[in-house]
Amino acid sequence: MQLCMNELTIMQNGDLFSHIASCAEHGYSHMEIRKASLIRTLRAGHSLEEIDRALKDHGVTPACVNAIESISFNNRRGMRMLKELSDYLFYCCRSIGCSCVEVIASFRAPTDDPEEIKQETVQSLLQLSDVADHYGVNLALEYMGLPDSSVKTFRQSLEIVDAVGRHNVGILLDTWHHYAFGSQPEDILLARDGQVFMVHVSDCPAREPGQAIRSESYLPGDGVVPIADMLRNLKQIGYDSAVSVEIFDPAIQAIPTDACLTAAREKTLAVMKTAGALTEH
Repeated sequence: MQLCMNELTIMQNGDLFSHIASCAEHGYSHMEIRKASLIRTLRAGHSLEEIDRALKDHGVTPACVNAIESISFNNRRGMRMLKELSDYLFYCCRSIGCSCVEVIASFRAPTDDPEEIKQETVQSLLQLSDVADHYGVNLALEYMGLPDSSVKTFRQSLEIVDAVGRHNVGILLDTWHHYAFGSQPEDILLARDGQVFMVHVSDCPAREPGQAIRSESYLPGDGVVPIADMLRNLKQIGYDSAVSVEIFDPAIQAIPTDACLTAAREKTLAVMKTAGALTEH
């Protein structure tokens, strides 16, 4: 597995180009680009070609673009607008060499029925995957361990991905969300090789399922989440891609970029080494 930085963690300082340069300087071979950062950079007059060149010049691989939200429970007009936005984002991804986009099911769904949520999310993913496939882009469904999320657990996400049955639709496993709503490390072993497309890592204090708040998202090793166990199980099912540090704690986000990248690298590599999940170069 390769060390990756989610741009959200360092978003308060610098811009997309400085983030790329800083990640390279601090030994991150991969970076996740935030959708808002990408759009802001283009709005400022920069081109996709400039972004692609910066990534290549610094040897940084764009692992994923975050994110397309609220993909489910849209009316016909809403789904058409979502597909149009997604079409442009997928085009951007192809232009900068990024093969994955995170997608998130809707919050505050009009139903609590698991089967209805599953069918609605499946249908939305089928429509988006048709668009994404044209650009050679994969969709990584992130389940969110928060009470208002319609897709909260690994098992629920896996059931949806199985029902979609498309080569370019898989799971984004976030260690914080995995813990926050009671998913277990052994749940990961239910997935087949190739079904997990992307991994986020952060830690959390001890909380009952559904009680954690998103700002309680700390550097790996600073909480109780069994991150090493999760990485071991991911390795067992064949995952060998990016492990991306995504931290929501405002205190961490406020740290100067160099210090944040240094601390995140040290702590994340330590957990990866404990799990035997670090790819040697």
